Amino acid sequence: MGVGVGLQAAGAIAGLYAAKMQRDAYEAEAKSAEENAKMAQIQASQQEVDRMRQLRMQLASLKTMNSAQGVALGTSGSTSALIDNEYKMASEDISSIKLMGQSNRRKYELSAESSRIGGKATMVSAVAGTAKAAYNIYKGPTTRTG
Repeated sequence: MGVGVGLQAAGAIAGLYAAKMQRDAYEAEAKSAEENAKMAQIQASQQEVDRMRQLRMQLASLKTMNSAQGVALGTSGSTSALIDNEYKMASEDISSIKLMGQSNRRKYELSAESSRIGGKATMVSAVAGTAKAAYNIYKGPTTRTG
């Protein structure tokens, strides 16, 4: 086995090793994206809880204000309208929070899948390159006539 063949073999092995390292980097990206997807879901859930807490505080404030003014709860049309409006706004806010949370989670899930596919493609390309190098080593030097 000549020096050239040895160098070709070493180059093929180094190419496979580099591809494995690249695949590992893609896998790390995928794991990071999956963690971000989980965090997006947790964040949306926390925002939903915060919005519900805000709604309860607003409703309690309205009821306290009416009680302090001597208005019996449920008898004032304007208070009922305010309460209904607060529920409606909170419901719309929560729907938006859920939608944005799902959108962000999906974005990160797609990023993770893309990274994994990139890692697989890197390995397939490296194996193909190694196979070509092995064929060239087996076939030996070729001479071209021009």
